[in-house]
Amino acid sequence: MEKEGLAELNVKIVESCLVQPCLPSPRPTLYLSNLDNQPVVRIAVNMLLVYEDCANVLPDPAKTIRDALSKVLVHYYPLAGRLRKKEDGKFQVECTGEGVLFLETLVDKSLSILGDLEQLKPSFKQLIFRFPFDTALEDVHPMVLQVNRFTCGGFVVGVTFNHMIYDGRGLGKFLIDLGEMARGHVKPSIEPVWDRELLKPRKQLAKDLKSIEGKIESTSHSWEPPIYEESIQMSLIFHSETIKYMKQRMMQECMDNCTTFEIVAALTWRARTKALEIPLTQSTKILFAVDVRGSFDPPLPNGYYGNVVVLACAQATVNDVMNQPLSYIVNIIKKTKMSLNNKYLRSTIDTDQFPSGIFNNQADMILSDWRWLGFNEVDFGSGSPMNVCPMHWNENGISTSNSFIFLHSPKGKVDGFKMITWMPSQIFQSFEMEVEAISNKCITNDFKNECKG
Repeated sequence: MEKEGLAELNVKIVESCLVQPCLPSPRPTLYLSNLDNQPVVRIAVNMLLVYEDCANVLPDPAKTIRDALSKVLVHYYPLAGRLRKKEDGKFQVECTGEGVLFLETLVDKSLSILGDLEQLKPSFKQLIFRFPFDTALEDVHPMVLQVNRFTCGGFVVGVTFNHMIYDGRGLGKFLIDLGEMARGHVKPSIEPVWDRELLKPRKQLAKDLKSIEGKIESTSHSWEPPIYEESIQMSLIFHSETIKYMKQRMMQECMDNCTTFEIVAALTWRARTKALEIPLTQSTKILFAVDVRGSFDPPLPNGYYGNVVVLACAQATVNDVMNQPLSYIVNIIKKTKMSLNNKYLRSTIDTDQFPSGIFNNQADMILSDWRWLGFNEVDFGSGSPMNVCPMHWNENGISTSNSFIFLHSPKGKVDGFKMITWMPSQIFQSFEMEVEAISNKCITNDFKNECKG
C-alpha cells in the first residue's frame, strides 16, 4: 500500500538550507513558561497550506518566502535558535542564530491530485519535513518550512513547528507576519512579544487549586476497544444552516445560548461514544484546547506568541453521555470552559500541574478548533490559501482515533466547516451515522424531548 501511494506523487528536493535572520540578532538564553513546558505541547505539529495557480502574481513562491523568512526572523530571532533541556527537566531556548530549516521542492503533478485533502495518501508525506518519531525535542527545530511547487503553478507550504515555542494562534501570527514581509512590509504590523516571564510562577503559591487530574474523578481503564485496521484520516462537514438551526432551537427549548463549538463538541462526544460501543459503566472525558489570552489580569500584550492554551477537561459517565439530553452535555462543556478564570490559571502556572497520561483511557477524546488561529489568512502575495490541513499519521502503533480538529471548509466548497479525525474506516462509518442521527433528532419534532432539562 505504501509503495502504491508513493508512486502517486514524486517530490524532488531542489534546495535545502538554513535561513538565518538577515540582520545580526541577540544571542540570549530565553525562559519558557510552565505553559510552554506542559506535557501536551512537547510535540512537533505538521500542516499544509495550499495555494492555487498564481504564476502570474507570484512566479517564484519559494524565493519570495525564503527572502521574507530571513527578514521576519529579525523580529522572531528565537525561532532561529534551539531548545535546550535544563537540569530540572524544563526547556529553554538558546538563541544560537543557526536558522530555520527551509526546503524547496518540485512536484510532478498538478494540485488536483490532492483533492480537498479529505484523506491523506502515503505519498503526501513528502510535502512536509518529518522528524523521525523518536527525535529528541532538542533536535526538533522550532520551525521548518517546505515550499512545494506543482506543475499547474500552484504551491503548497508544508509547515512543521515545535509546539513548545508557540501555540496555534502564535504560529498563526508568525505566518501572517511572514506573509506581510513577502508582500513588501518592512516589519510586522504588530511587533511580536517573547516575554514569557509574564507567566512566571508567583513566589507566593496560590493554595486554591487542586490538580487538574485531582479534579477529575478516578476512572476505570479496564475497557479496551476491539482491534481494528489502522486508523486513517477522515473528514465530516457540518453545514452552517444545520448548526444555525440547532443553536436557535437549543436556545428556545433550553433557555440558554451556546456556541457552535459547544454544540458540535457535545454531538461529537456522544456520537463517538456510541460508535465505539463503550460500556455504560465506563467513565469518559473530553479534553479541548482553550485559548485563555483574554482570561489573564492584567492582559498579555497583543503580540505575545507563546503558549496561552490549556486543556479543559470535562467528564461524565458513558450512561450520561448517551442518555441525558444533549443540553446536559453542552452544559458540562460550558461550565468547564467558564472555570478557566485568571485565579485558576495563575494557580495552575504556580503549581505547574497539567494533564498527563491523557490517553490511558481509550474512552477519552481530545478536540481542537483551528478555525480562528489565522492559518486561513496567510497571504504570500497571491491571496489566502484555498485549503488548510493538518498532517498526521500513526507511528509505532500509537492510536490517533481520539483526536478531532475543526477547520474551515476549502475555498469554494460548502458553507460550513470541516472536522478532521483519525479512525478505522468501519468505526468512522458508524460515527458519521450517529452524527447525522443526533443532528436530525435536534432539528425535527423530537428536538423538544432531546433538549429539555
